[in-house]
Amino acid sequence: MAPGWKILLSVGFSLVATLLTMLVVASLPGTDPVATEWWLVGMILPVLVSTPITVILVRQSESIRRLNAELTEAYSSLQRTAETDHLTGVANRAAFEARVTRLQARRPGWFLIVDIDHFKIINDSNGHAIGDAALVAVARAIIDTVGPDDIVARIGGEEFAIYLPVGSSAAALWLAEQIRHAVGALRIIGEDGDAIPLAVSIGVAGGPGLTVAAGMQAADRAMYHAKQNGRDRVQLAG
Repeated sequence: MAPGWKILLSVGFSLVATLLTMLVVASLPGTDPVATEWWLVGMILPVLVSTPITVILVRQSESIRRLNAELTEAYSSLQRTAETDHLTGVANRAAFEARVTRLQARRPGWFLIVDIDHFKIINDSNGHAIGDAALVAVARAIIDTVGPDDIVARIGGEEFAIYLPVGSSAAALWLAEQIRHAVGALRIIGEDGDAIPLAVSIGVAGGPGLTVAAGMQAADRAMYHAKQNGRDRVQLAG
């Protein structure tokens, strides 16, 4: 409700309450009729007294409401900052584990660990600014490929984790391949002006009853097997 309406209603209530009280008192047996000037006083005095008090209280109330809104927004902003990887904009590891734990109880699924191939060479040959650009590009490719219910996080230097609330390994493997192809289509410009191709190795693990820690460990091992088998591939945990 607008502050003006609050003031008007409060003053109106005070006026009506005063007049009703005077009316009740005047109707009591043995009570003399209330003179006209007292009725005027009964109408004017509540307005004169309650209006400034109401204005002050409403202003204080509005100030407190705005302060609460600002504090709520500040808390939400701090929470988002605490849960977000500052470079890529996806969740960080702690937020990933917390969100997956909440979702997994209702929707068991599969874990993907995605690692950028030859990332150290990209960094060493082109500098960290180009390396950061590669990280941002890969994160964007992942976000653009997964669905709205999937959870994505950066959990290490060039490593990302994804939780897919899907029921089969086939669905998880299909999406992993889509991510691999999306990253493979990326090109970033190196320090020498040449385009640098990107590739990822992806480990997949999951199924009913698998905890967050166990799922991530299994997917991580599968990712290392993908590295050992030539990189730029998807590997299902054995």
